[in-house]
Amino acid sequence: MPITMHAWKPVSALLMLFFLFTSCHRLNIDRPVEEYYKVNYAPRLSTLVIPVETSTATLKKLINREITGVIYSDTSFADNDRDNLMLRATRSDSITLSIDRNTVYYRIPLKIWVRKRLEAGFLGYSFGTTQDATAEVALKFKTTVNLNKDWSIGTLTRPDGYEWISYPQMMAGLLKIPLPVIGDLVVEEAMPVISREIDRSVKSTFNLKQIITNAWTSIQQPVKISDEYNIWMQVTPVEVSTVPFGGSGSVFRHSVSVGAMVELSFGANSGKPELKPLPPLKITSALPEHFAVNFSVDIPFSTINEIVRKEFKGYDYSYKRYKINIRDISIYGQGENLIVAMAVEGSVKGSMFLSGKPVFNRETNAVELENLDFSLNTRNVLAKTGSWIFHSGLLRKMSEGLVFPVGDQLREARDEMQNYLRNNQTYPYLKISGDIDNLETDKILISPESVKAYFQLTGQIRITISE
Repeated sequence: MPITMHAWKPVSALLMLFFLFTSCHRLNIDRPVEEYYKVNYAPRLSTLVIPVETSTATLKKLINREITGVIYSDTSFADNDRDNLMLRATRSDSITLSIDRNTVYYRIPLKIWVRKRLEAGFLGYSFGTTQDATAEVALKFKTTVNLNKDWSIGTLTRPDGYEWISYPQMMAGLLKIPLPVIGDLVVEEAMPVISREIDRSVKSTFNLKQIITNAWTSIQQPVKISDEYNIWMQVTPVEVSTVPFGGSGSVFRHSVSVGAMVELSFGANSGKPELKPLPPLKITSALPEHFAVNFSVDIPFSTINEIVRKEFKGYDYSYKRYKINIRDISIYGQGENLIVAMAVEGSVKGSMFLSGKPVFNRETNAVELENLDFSLNTRNVLAKTGSWIFHSGLLRKMSEGLVFPVGDQLREARDEMQNYLRNNQTYPYLKISGDIDNLETDKILISPESVKAYFQLTGQIRITISE
């Protein structure tokens, strides 16, 4: 039975509605501007603490070598306001010393020879007798040691009393020479000689500038820590500081802190660096203990686009009666965000743009796009011609697939750095050891060539001075 014109009306209306809902809508969306901020990245400053220990045996040896023989000699009765006393002080045994914080205490045993003239007068004539005596006394001194900003050693040596080992026996009738007179005289007269030799020995023993200069130069040399992965470590020192000298018993300790940029790099070494000279010393009350190795992982846009095309190019996505096919996809930068450009066809045809901020996911060891959403222009156009996409779950699907793994490089950097530290690497003038505790994320920056993810390996490091 033929269909009348009257019967065609509802059918044509249904066909019209079906055509409207199923026909392709062409998208006319402006492409988001491609732009890149200037990459200004300041990696975290690391602290390399170098403990320097000096055995007092060395200082003791030097002082015993310098302070020897006759320390003081007075051969005239007329000296010291005609005290009628001759005196000679000679070192009699080994000098001993001890350390308490930044002060060195010395005990210097001396053998004392004394000749005293006793004068008397009768009828205008004077006459006298002399009498000799020997004794032993131990003089005590203390030297405060400080460091100056120009790396020189400052010393202040002062007398710290004395003790008699054996007393002089000198009697002339009822006259006895007071022991403090002899003791004070020996200290006063011998002080310049002893102080000069002590200061010379201390400065020779604690030549910190030469020690640290050697270490400062050594740590600036690039070091290859992995042949397999071609990983290099570069230390760029910035500052050096120390706390006041300290010690106890038989060891003099002082720690020097080198503030430096410590960076790992994958690939070829950048070449021999320009060595920085040792700067003035900073004196501080305490040294920081943190240590960080800075390194970056580059994800080139060529790699990023290869990953996303493998994942999404040619991908068909359906939602209810709608369907789109992703003909092509690529990613570029816009400030702190990445723009995902998709060429699609199907229920809508043209280009759509998504925007998201790259972040590091610690659980997956991958760079992902946070808060992925349609660009503003895309959202405005789709609101008129394809609002169904907002409810389709496409964004969730894209978020799950836009993942850029960097876990292998992170493991390589951590493992190789840990092996390097545990093997107690020895270089001229120093030995390096330590442990890596944590891997921390710093920043993710976007350059025209790549997405750069910056990380730090944190832990403890020890640098000891080698012979």
